[in-house]
Amino acid sequence: MFDAFAVTLRELAELMLIVGALGACLFQTRRLRLMPYIAWGLVLGLVPAAALAVVLMDAAFDGVVEAALSTVMGFGVLLVAMSMAASAGSIKSRVQILIEGWLERRGAPAIIVGFIALAAFRESLEVAVFMRSISARSGVAEALAGMLLGMVAAGLLVPIWKWLRIRSGLLVLFRASALLLSLLSIQMMLHGISDLLRLQATARGGDAWPAAIDPFLEGGALHFWLCAALMLVPLLHMVRGWWGGTRQAG
Repeated sequence: MFDAFAVTLRELAELMLIVGALGACLFQTRRLRLMPYIAWGLVLGLVPAAALAVVLMDAAFDGVVEAALSTVMGFGVLLVAMSMAASAGSIKSRVQILIEGWLERRGAPAIIVGFIALAAFRESLEVAVFMRSISARSGVAEALAGMLLGMVAAGLLVPIWKWLRIRSGLLVLFRASALLLSLLSIQMMLHGISDLLRLQATARGGDAWPAAIDPFLEGGALHFWLCAALMLVPLLHMVRGWWGGTRQAG
């Protein structure tokens, strides 16, 4: 349940930051006529993502295909999580680029709709991918309960942030949440790899090679240490980005 809660909260909070940053920029630059297009972008992004999520949750795949999808999706989300390790800062820069470079053009409404729709679709689809993986491991009820709690918590973030006036802490918060998302992605990827190897071993009637690495697979005694070792990659990536930003600021 915690995995589903954490993923839902993180992705919805990131989407809220994108929408909030764009709305604030439009307000500050007195482009209020463009505000309604943010809502249109959310609708065009969330509706197809929700439909695809339903299809994805109900789809039945062959065991090998299921394991391969879990591996590929886990790796893909891991790359996204690493690229968003400094999420709050990158969101600000992306919105500034959008404001400064594109909103002076005639097609500004379409640009806003497309920008928000793409963000909403990506964040929602990531939630759906994780929900399928979590429900396969922990059950549909656990995944849905965690997702609902994450949605409620995301709704509470707006008044909490406004009340506490958190600004500088957002970057730290989203770096930490990006690391958590990286960990969950690694677990999903290893879950798929574990299933692939075990299915392969079963198809060959049992083999010494999969048995030798069995402690490192999901449920094995050394699985935790493998996850910890792989987490060094996103952690070092985040530290490198922080160090580079500090040197440029200095």
